[in-house]
Amino acid sequence: MADTEEKEVADSEEQGKQLELITGRQTAAILMLLFNDEEAAKILERLEPSEVEALGGAMFSVAEVDASQIDGSLDRFLALTMNQTMLSYKSDEKVSRVFRRALGTSRAETMMNRFAPKRPSNIAEMLKWLPAKDIVNLVLNEPPQISAVLMSFLTPEAAAELLQLLPPEKQSDLIYRLATLGPVSATALAHIQGLLENTTPSEEEAAPPMQVGGVLDSAAIINNLSKDSGRTILKNLMKRDRTTAKLIEDEMFVFADLMNLSKKDIGSVVRKVDSSILVPALRGASKELKDKIFGAMSKRAAETIQDEMEEAPPQPMEAVIGAQKAVIAIAKVMLDNGEINMAGAGADYV
Repeated sequence: MADTEEKEVADSEEQGKQLELITGRQTAAILMLLFNDEEAAKILERLEPSEVEALGGAMFSVAEVDASQIDGSLDRFLALTMNQTMLSYKSDEKVSRVFRRALGTSRAETMMNRFAPKRPSNIAEMLKWLPAKDIVNLVLNEPPQISAVLMSFLTPEAAAELLQLLPPEKQSDLIYRLATLGPVSATALAHIQGLLENTTPSEEEAAPPMQVGGVLDSAAIINNLSKDSGRTILKNLMKRDRTTAKLIEDEMFVFADLMNLSKKDIGSVVRKVDSSILVPALRGASKELKDKIFGAMSKRAAETIQDEMEEAPPQPMEAVIGAQKAVIAIAKVMLDNGEINMAGAGADYV
């Protein structure tokens, strides 16, 4: 009898070890293989490209799992979903229908624009599934302004990858056009969607213009380029439009980016900043950044700055922003001279 109990315990422990080896991704893959084709396809439709790729690979890896692992995966799935509801499923469509019925299409759209989360663009969704080399062909064959609009729907990482596949002279032009884009008409958006779907463009009735692009987008893209490419683009932009180039450069490195510096490098920057600048600059900083900066200073120096901050009168926002820009200007020079290094985006491009 004792031997039987020991065997059952051993078997249970072995089964537990096997289940521990099944990852969350493999659990999802097992469930996908248990669904029929139509059910599995509906799930895949709701996933991101990277998720589809990962799940597909996992589905091949679990083809030989045994019954106990399948049971364990089902138990894990039930445990994770026990307290979940379906209220979020297509809730945006439900809210839109209710508001349109109550207020009419025009008033409903106006009202929902005030509080509804930004709905993802069909263009952005389609671009996610296209490799960079295919998007390049579209960009090379379309007018520059259309290409800039198209690029505005890419993530900064994808846009940077796209730029690197284009001729150098086109890179600077696209970044400039992206930075200076204004509201884009429904006609232009319909044209781009038609290109991606390989269909005849159809403009949505009474669709308002959409604001896309801007210096923030351009700065984010340059921050994802190589050091040399970023500097070349900024140099060309300076020749073309110094004001726009300076706005982009300013957004490539902001005060909050000091968080990406090491404790040692933050200390090096702070030692070059006068307290009359540092005190107002820190008024607009997050608690995390303040703590990191104070931690890079001697205890006495940190206490002195903290005392000055408490004693100083309230500062106008313009003074705070000006002080932060002064600190960033010092940090930029130090970055360019190789005195400090930044781990995050933007380190190589300022």
